[in-house]
Amino acid sequence: MLELTVAIGVLLVATLAAFSSQVQSFVLIESSRDAAVAMTDLEVCMEEVLTRTADEIPVAFPAGEPIPGFEGLHLDAERIVPSYPGLGEDGVAPDPLQIDLVATWNDRRSRARSMRLTTIRIR
Repeated sequence: MLELTVAIGVLLVATLAAFSSQVQSFVLIESSRDAAVAMTDLEVCMEEVLTRTADEIPVAFPAGEPIPGFEGLHLDAERIVPSYPGLGEDGVAPDPLQIDLVATWNDRRSRARSMRLTTIRIR
């Protein structure tokens, strides 16, 4: 009887360890999927931004304001916000114009996540 109890205990510990690693695997898969979706959204958004001239970009997509059409698109509380390092106070776009897009969203555990995509636009 004692041997059976020990065997059941060992089997229970092994099963719990396997279950725990399986749960962690699902969490990592969800995180990877969210990151892939965010990067795809950033790439699509960047393509839309780059359809404008360098002078039009900061006017059409103001720094610090979410880009319309990319809020809550595929992820929970998703936003894509542009910034333009080196943009003068007068609003004149430098040549080259650096464009930073930052996507933020909440994962399934309501933790804030973010990802950045940067490119340069020349005249």
